[in-house]
Amino acid sequence: MSPERLRQFCCWLLATLPLLVFAQGALSSEAATAIPDYAAPVTSRNDDRAYRYTELDNGLRVLLISDPSADKAAAALDVDAGSADNPEDRPGLAHFLEHMLFLGTAKYPEADEYQSFISAHGGGHNAYTSDEHTNYFFYVDHRYLEPALDRFSQFFIAPLFTEQYVERERNAVNSEYTAKIKNSYRREMDVWRELVNPRHPASKFSVGSLETLADREDDLVRDDLLQFYEDYYSADRMTLVVLGRESLEQLQGLVQAHFAAVPKRKVRSHERDVPLFGSNTLPLRVQIKPVKEERRLTLAFPVPPTQRYYREKPLQYIGSIVGHEGQGSLLSLLKQMGWAEALSAGGGYGSRDQTTFNITISLTPEGYRQQDKVVAATFRMLQKIRESGVEEWRFGELQSLADMEFRFLEKSEPIDTVSRLANSMHDYPLKDIVRGPYRYDKYDAWLIKRYLKYLRPDNLLWVVTAPEVETDKVSQYYQTNYAVESLKREATVMAKADLDKLQLPQPNQFIPKRLQVKSPPAIGRSSALPESILRTDALDVWFQQDTNYNVPKAEVRIRALLPRVGGSARSAALTHLYAALVNDSLNEFAYPASLAGLYFSVRATGRGLDLSLSGYNDRQGLLLNRILGVVDRNRFDSDRFNSIRRELVRSWRNQTSAPPYDQLLRKLPVLTYSPYWDQLDMADELESVTPLELRRFSEKLWQGSQLKMLFYGNLYRQEAQQLASLVGHRLHTALDEEDKPVLVKHSSVAKLPDTPSRYHLQVDHNDTAVVLYQQALGDSVRDRANMSMLQQLQRAPFFHQLRTEQQLGYIVFVSAMGFKDVAGSLWVVQSPSAPVADVVEAMVAFAGQPPLRDGEFEKQRQALLTGLLETPQNLAEQAERYWSEIVMDARQFDRRQQLIEEVRGLTPEGVAVYARRLQQSGHRLWLTADSGADAPAPQVPVADLNRFKTTLQSYKYP
Repeated sequence: MSPERLRQFCCWLLATLPLLVFAQGALSSEAATAIPDYAAPVTSRNDDRAYRYTELDNGLRVLLISDPSADKAAAALDVDAGSADNPEDRPGLAHFLEHMLFLGTAKYPEADEYQSFISAHGGGHNAYTSDEHTNYFFYVDHRYLEPALDRFSQFFIAPLFTEQYVERERNAVNSEYTAKIKNSYRREMDVWRELVNPRHPASKFSVGSLETLADREDDLVRDDLLQFYEDYYSADRMTLVVLGRESLEQLQGLVQAHFAAVPKRKVRSHERDVPLFGSNTLPLRVQIKPVKEERRLTLAFPVPPTQRYYREKPLQYIGSIVGHEGQGSLLSLLKQMGWAEALSAGGGYGSRDQTTFNITISLTPEGYRQQDKVVAATFRMLQKIRESGVEEWRFGELQSLADMEFRFLEKSEPIDTVSRLANSMHDYPLKDIVRGPYRYDKYDAWLIKRYLKYLRPDNLLWVVTAPEVETDKVSQYYQTNYAVESLKREATVMAKADLDKLQLPQPNQFIPKRLQVKSPPAIGRSSALPESILRTDALDVWFQQDTNYNVPKAEVRIRALLPRVGGSARSAALTHLYAALVNDSLNEFAYPASLAGLYFSVRATGRGLDLSLSGYNDRQGLLLNRILGVVDRNRFDSDRFNSIRRELVRSWRNQTSAPPYDQLLRKLPVLTYSPYWDQLDMADELESVTPLELRRFSEKLWQGSQLKMLFYGNLYRQEAQQLASLVGHRLHTALDEEDKPVLVKHSSVAKLPDTPSRYHLQVDHNDTAVVLYQQALGDSVRDRANMSMLQQLQRAPFFHQLRTEQQLGYIVFVSAMGFKDVAGSLWVVQSPSAPVADVVEAMVAFAGQPPLRDGEFEKQRQALLTGLLETPQNLAEQAERYWSEIVMDARQFDRRQQLIEEVRGLTPEGVAVYARRLQQSGHRLWLTADSGADAPAPQVPVADLNRFKTTLQSYKYP
């Protein structure tokens, strides 16, 4: 996987000043103290798992997590080496090596052995390469942790680097590079790479390509892989986290048995203390021309590294004020001026010896023209923080919020847990491996002010991305057009009355005061499933008080089926605009709530709107009241109307810059599901919508509404009833029969014809893409069971044959794609080299193979059941399970159990018969994309994207 997976949450700019270097050394005195055997990190009081830290004789540091309730076991190993360690003449080598470790070891030489084993035992796996880390991780059915660890450990003991797969996987790396050639982040990083000191690791191309990984005279890339592995893959540079049902003693025995043989080598030291910029380089302005319609301003300030100050968190403190979105904030002012739509602030690029503080602003077209004033307003806010914003109560508020979050920290997916902690083991002392990100226990005003001193105009990299910029350079790898100029130190004048609107954040009214978990219902009154507490023609309300997760939180889900929504692309566009304006109107009020762990969303659906609230329940009533007030008022600011409409149109039209396979996946529901409209059609409709039209639409929007609701969590039945009554009173009105609107009374899924069909999309991209949608024979539970089993059987072989062996592309996968109760399979390939016809031929050949291999059926069925039987990890996951049943009118909450029973009843013979019938049925829709017009093909062409589904019979759902 690319470096982007880890760094996607960071802004792309990297910068530092050579003179701004704090003393380097251990993270803290705590990290340098001796660690006793069987020590353990500090964990949340809500975490009932057992932890143990140990270190093997070879220097491998290990964290063990025993969770007797875990359905999945997981492990991750993090190597303290990454793209920053690439040899000068081998860009992408660390990433290439990451790919190669999956393709055979001395003990398990088959290239697909690891992937096949993990897939066949209910698991998944992945890896990423960042500048300083390479992180490998997997999860598996808890019963198969030991054999999975045996295979996994061999990556770091005896990988083969087989010559034939070196050649093939080099193509896969190149495919990954070309597949994301238009990715905004990568394009901008390519510019950054050309700006920095060429001796600095940040100047290196990290992904790799056929050119950078080619064999050369007297320099074979396989030899370089072996050398890199010897230079950096040493046990004492690795951290391992293993999570399973076993006891700590048993887990330690497994680790000792399988990882003690990982070699400890004499390794190369990392490059350090190389300045990103020469002296007198900053300030600079960089202008970048994007391929998408987007305008963005990033102000990046090089600052000293902050990891050693993880208990003081100076950049988080500054970012919490600059990035605030409430009343009086920088974003609030920029929105009022019509200059910005979004803003974020905080640490950008971060390494152990250099960091940047980034302020990134999504600009409007007018904001781009006024960018000098946007920057002036930003520096005015920084000045206010220096003058009066460094206050102990503000730090205390951050501390309280972090303490609360850590106290009620819920479990995440095991694979995410182990991957994250393996990385953290390099950055935190033992006791803070888990707690470190949540510690705010040392208010240091001097330190905050010291970092504020670096946020000044002469220490600035000013980067603006916009279609309007004029450029004179093209970056090497991603062909990004850009220009660079030195910044003149000229002050831009902005009206004092406008600047005076900037205010520092007020105390947060949403911080919960009551964090008690409510006492459980009396014996005989509790229910294992949600109960129906109100049902009328217009309302269907469900409730359950949680007794499993022990957190003072609640999940509220509301689905409004609105008769006037979904009848046309215009009504759908109006509904999306309405939802966006509601969210925007609530943002300043609700942003402090999000900081306090209380979240909301209002989202347009095909037939109405979904409202949701999640988080601490103490202030949920206050937030819900405000949401209902905005919905009820139906009045929106005219300037915000224009900005939000423009942003929606822009985002919808930007889909044409997405990877080809992604564009095809967006077309699939348009072809098969109703009501569902193409985003490009909605963009065209939205262009001519006026404020008056939206107002008239919204005034009648809730007439005849039907509301489904779920209240689940730390709530009593009476509280849920009161909230449900409030929602029903505010969101339901009788239908105006005299108005005679076009009513959408059901959803439908097109039944694909017996003859395969084909939709072709011409794209502005060098890659080709093919998506095959195979629809089930019917919509019964048995159909869903058979389709799920076939997906389980085909997933790993499809990947191995078309990606690893045939090297058709980096993006190759099989996935489930269901609409309502109609199951379906997606087969996806995006290729940088093969034409559409060749990809289709390869997919047809694979589809013609028998799906069952000798001895595989029972193992694969158990893998499928493992996923279906998995227990939800937290309150939100359980809420989603319940909600999926409610919206399907499954009032017994047994759809999942029905599917489990059907899977248990499957036989090899029955699945083989279903596969043959499926192959013969022709229920297939091919979607293809390349840069040319559609070529002749045996499938029936789809001439009209929107009309196709209207010509077919359909499955109907209420």
